[in-house]
Amino acid sequence: MCGCSRLVVSSFAFLLSAYAQAEVSKWNLNSLPLEIVSKDAQQQTTIETAVNPVVQKMNAVADEVKQLNQQGELKNPSAQLLELLTLCDQWQLKTSAKFSCRLGGLQKDWQAAAASGELPDRAALRQKARRHLQLQWTVDQQRVRFSEQAKTEGLQLDLQGLWQGWVIEQLTSVIKVQDPVFLNYGNLRTGIGEGNNSELIRLQGLEPVAVLLPKGNVLAVIDRTENLRKVGHYSLSQILVPDEGWPVEFAPSLIVRATSAIEAGVMSSALLVIPAYQALTNANQNTGVEVLTITETGKFFASREWYAGDEKKSAERNPWPEGMKFQVEFEIPAMDVAEYRRPYVAIWLNDTAGQSVQSLLVAGDSVRWLRELRQWWRKLGRGDDSLIDATAGATRKPGRYKLEWDGRNFQGQKIAAGSYELHVEIAREHGEHEHLVLPFSVDGKPIRIKQQGKQEIGVVTLTLR
Repeated sequence: MCGCSRLVVSSFAFLLSAYAQAEVSKWNLNSLPLEIVSKDAQQQTTIETAVNPVVQKMNAVADEVKQLNQQGELKNPSAQLLELLTLCDQWQLKTSAKFSCRLGGLQKDWQAAAASGELPDRAALRQKARRHLQLQWTVDQQRVRFSEQAKTEGLQLDLQGLWQGWVIEQLTSVIKVQDPVFLNYGNLRTGIGEGNNSELIRLQGLEPVAVLLPKGNVLAVIDRTENLRKVGHYSLSQILVPDEGWPVEFAPSLIVRATSAIEAGVMSSALLVIPAYQALTNANQNTGVEVLTITETGKFFASREWYAGDEKKSAERNPWPEGMKFQVEFEIPAMDVAEYRRPYVAIWLNDTAGQSVQSLLVAGDSVRWLRELRQWWRKLGRGDDSLIDATAGATRKPGRYKLEWDGRNFQGQKIAAGSYELHVEIAREHGEHEHLVLPFSVDGKPIRIKQQGKQEIGVVTLTLR
């Protein structure tokens, strides 16, 4: 028995270089749709033959998880379940509990809240969430068992992105093909085969975004507008912050690209529960993981290497000659005052028509004091919580700092040659407000512009060389 359905689709648009006709096989795997796509009927039959027993086995593992959640213990667990439980603890530790499999009981609380139309008590839920992160189970070859405290507390497993990534890895291990084959499962997408190296794909559920999918990579896609949970008048994300038990707020849409399916699935959840600014910083420090965030207002923020391969394949060119870098150096002066508070700083770019091009830095995350950055607030911050979440980091102590810009605007596109303005604005509690504007032109020629602030801003230097 196949256990799947087969469709022949005309003009399949998964690839930008779309198939004129595609074979699409579909399964239901643990209540999530699995799709495998290729352009050859004979190859698709071979794939179905390889995949069917894996799907059956994975559904059996999903049934084990359900039984463990219902009874608090399971005799004679499969090797696959034991592997998953080990991975749960490893990834909770590796992500400092930004990802956890121990959220199933909290999800049940939110299901009850949706049914009643009333939000749960936030303080009580936070205490419960933090207790659940510490709950344990015992594992051996004969039995998996929740601790007595875990049973009393109502611990439930929810494997989330870990499950999806693990399933993708099981499937890719049995699919042996030459021509391109594409897998969609839950939030994950990947390609297999010799022909799909560095192909561009189009993702659904977001504004059309062309994303590079190099061979062996996996994409995790979280669309902020999908799968919301209604609780009374509120539409809330179903992704919970593990140590709060509360849905993530002001979350952007998120695309994670990783060389491991498990890492893509886990990190898509882990990075979403922290501010987008921290998520990008995390990705910049984590080899093999790249992130693109898209805010509620359609602004793109990418980790350092997100566009690297894109530039090699596309005809898109830098707005300045290869090898040149656009850098901004700025100084926060030291001050000998009794009540010194670190200043709030915003650095951004406009075109000469006054339209915002890109935000390079927001130092400080209290809305109360961000409002004191009056020019930045009017132009960018007011009414855009998702932008603040994506860019606002910690305030900075006095010293000299350096920023780089890749020449891309808020839509992820390279800017055109022309005239622009660099804005530097600082406001400080018990201090002054200051705003500098450095006009410059992008025409392929080197730039060096220096301007001295009066009091709150030291020397600002803009270079392109």
